[in-house]
Amino acid sequence: DAGVHSKAWYAATCDRKMAEDALYRSNKDGSFLIRKSSGQDSRQPYTLVVFYNRRVYNIPIRFIESTRQYALGRE
Repeated sequence: DAGVHSKAWYAATCDRKMAEDALYRSNKDGSFLIRKSSGQDSRQPYTLVVFYNRRVYNIPIRFIESTRQYALGRE
């Protein structure tokens, strides 16, 4: 648990489409949320969804077991 579950920007029940739709509606650069990754993989438990320049980006958040830390992107 990364301690995200109580944060306002954590969208526990959001799938990819819902997250993207919400950020398109916000239409504000820098808007973001964190959602559970679709694959339910322990090595990539979350996805950062960001709105920038009229586009939405889904960036994987991976968990590095050896350091017990999180990192953006794929290895």
